[in-house]
Amino acid sequence: MLSIGKSGGLLVLTAVISLLMIFMGAWQLSRADEKRLLLLEWQQRNDLELTLNEALAIRAPFGYRLAVNGLFLAGGDVWLDNQIESGRVGYRLIRPLQTRHGLLTVDTGWWPAPPDRRQLPTVAPQAAPSQLVGHLVRPYVPPLALGEVSFNPAHPLVADLDPALLAQIWGEPVLPFVLKMGAEQDDWQPVVMGPERHTGYAVQWFAMTLAVWVAAAWYYRRQDDEA
Repeated sequence: MLSIGKSGGLLVLTAVISLLMIFMGAWQLSRADEKRLLLLEWQQRNDLELTLNEALAIRAPFGYRLAVNGLFLAGGDVWLDNQIESGRVGYRLIRPLQTRHGLLTVDTGWWPAPPDRRQLPTVAPQAAPSQLVGHLVRPYVPPLALGEVSFNPAHPLVADLDPALLAQIWGEPVLPFVLKMGAEQDDWQPVVMGPERHTGYAVQWFAMTLAVWVAAAWYYRRQDDEA
């Protein structure tokens, strides 16, 4: 038979664990709603084309097509690290396009990583003026950040596309969105994990909460019977 103190302590512990699991389930549901909104915006906007002036006038121009002219900043190429395509590890080549409003971050596409990870792919510079058409996406931020990593110009790798970080690297203001090239050919989606998976995780958290209380009820009833 449990003492009143131990019984109350177990009840408090059960309640705390349940609250944590309910919080996680609710968070997963909110993430599912966010992903549904992103997919809906992408479906509604990806065929609508804007100019750069029009994009800057919109608070969140995610998903729209953008047509823009400019010149790539000489020596500004950086590589976005740890990008997976068809199960292969590689990089995305990121180039800064000079515009009168600031530098536009352009994701020009994926490149496979050489066998020696100390090396980077070799690409030719693009010095001629460019006419680009792509889609506006949010700057990439990895799911897990391992802390700030110093930038080495001799080995220009970056872990994310934070405009503030890129502005430090390039020495000029950077616009708050990324122009992604080839999204249509790559059948690109704006989310890695769909809303259905988040909903599934939420159901699991709520089911575990129920299981905890069923186990607690069974345990307390057993103690009462033994008493």
